[in-house]
Amino acid sequence: MSLPYNPALDGIRALSILSVVLFHCEVPGAHGGFIGLDVFFVLSGYLITSLLTAEHRHGGIEIGRFYARRALRLYPTLLLMVAVYVGLAPILWPAEDRWLSAVLAALYVYDYALAFWELAYTIGHTWSLGVEEKFYLLWPLVLPLLLRTRHPVRWLVFAFLAVTAWRYFVAMNWTWSQAYFRFDTRMSGILLGAIAALTHFKVSKHVLAMASVALLVLMALPSLPTSHQTEAVTLSITLAELSAFVLICYAAEHGRAKFLASAPMVYIGRLSYGIYLWHFPLALLLRDTQPLWITLSATLAFSFTMAAVCLHLVDTPLKRWRQKAWPQVRSTA
Repeated sequence: MSLPYNPALDGIRALSILSVVLFHCEVPGAHGGFIGLDVFFVLSGYLITSLLTAEHRHGGIEIGRFYARRALRLYPTLLLMVAVYVGLAPILWPAEDRWLSAVLAALYVYDYALAFWELAYTIGHTWSLGVEEKFYLLWPLVLPLLLRTRHPVRWLVFAFLAVTAWRYFVAMNWTWSQAYFRFDTRMSGILLGAIAALTHFKVSKHVLAMASVALLVLMALPSLPTSHQTEAVTLSITLAELSAFVLICYAAEHGRAKFLASAPMVYIGRLSYGIYLWHFPLALLLRDTQPLWITLSATLAFSFTMAAVCLHLVDTPLKRWRQKAWPQVRSTA
């Protein structure tokens, strides 16, 4: 059983990670670059639901095997980054409780930790991995039950609306951090990706153009006064999720889209996980003390290099071993 490789989806990963890096380096015109994470969430929901749905139709989901594949794909690079942080923290971040940060990142609970505690943020960007990891743990258990219902997409649409409403409620009644970081308030994009996987929604070029413009506008949003940031960010998340839904549906139908499927975009997309893990601590270290051009160039050079090392020397050998150990499993998700 296999899923056909779609290079345009790697192109979407590339656009997403570049927007996040520009945002974290505080590049002018990229104040809304955090929406790249929302695109990642929708894409993750689409890919994992597509994979698990195909398994469900061909004999059932092997939950243990799925968990093992996810762990082999994601954990080695994460643990390497955490180990480097622990080793360098006494020199670069001596005031931080590095062991607490390391444990929170390794256990994928930084999302709830940041929502409720005042913590060091040097590897706090792993909160988004916590959101996705909880999805990986729960979805193989929930999806088979959902697929047995008469109208699974209707249930997913209802869940998307409910989670979106819940995020707005939390944002307006409690704190911004609780609305932004937590799995229960951020899984709306993942649910939207699952809807895309089950509906195979057809996208016209006019709709694609509107979604692309919306993402560009959100990306270029200026910084707002603190009193309006909660409302603006919460609304931006929803608009980014809907625009990502359209973009991913288009890419799923047009896997050879010229720009998204170009060799540079595909390669950056393959590096995106490693870039995300490695870029943030350095960007955080440099952006308040160095000129923008140094922060951006050093962050890009370091994160791309480390991501390439992890891809070719860690991920690829592990993937080859996995395919030999489990020859019946072939997946690009």
